[in-house]
Amino acid sequence: MSTCIAGEAGYSRRPIALMDMCGTLCDCSGALSRALERLRGPNEDPLIERLNELPAHLEERRRLIMRAPGFWRELRPLEHGFRLLELLKSLQFDVRVLTKGPSENSQGWMEKVDWCRQHVPELPIIVTDDKTPVWGSVLVEDWPPYIANWLAVWPQGTVVAPAQPWNEDVEGRFPARCIRFDGTNESVLKCRLENIVGRLAAP
Repeated sequence: MSTCIAGEAGYSRRPIALMDMCGTLCDCSGALSRALERLRGPNEDPLIERLNELPAHLEERRRLIMRAPGFWRELRPLEHGFRLLELLKSLQFDVRVLTKGPSENSQGWMEKVDWCRQHVPELPIIVTDDKTPVWGSVLVEDWPPYIANWLAVWPQGTVVAPAQPWNEDVEGRFPARCIRFDGTNESVLKCRLENIVGRLAAP
């Protein structure tokens, strides 16, 4: 496993929140869908498959798109992700970006750091091959396989899952350990996070 840490990400007395980038702070799936649509041939049907279930020829297009210079650097920020970020900061969490580096594109690691420097310059950045070994009191993550792997290693951890089509059942899969944020349940989420802060502050 390789990990690259940009910024001060050392010991903290505050509860740590690890914040995903793609699908949380920035819109990777939207950028990918738009690029695939631009490359769709005149005799091809519109893309209706989930992006993680592409046929082989579209999977190769996906790889080419995501290796293109600037792809990661130019991703659009997501409003709900920044709402979560502001909530965590207001509760005095020590927030760090935790993102998986593109396995086939080392340039993508640099571009992810560039994106963070532009949009969340105050946050330390951890770019890694595997999020599982990285501890935090809270993981903000949209992708169910990463959620499952992280929770299996950190039984005291809590996951906040920004609502996406691919994680609609995540609360049922991980009862009491995961809360899905869809923009309408901010008060419930805030109470849950306050309990975490209070528990960690207790002597």
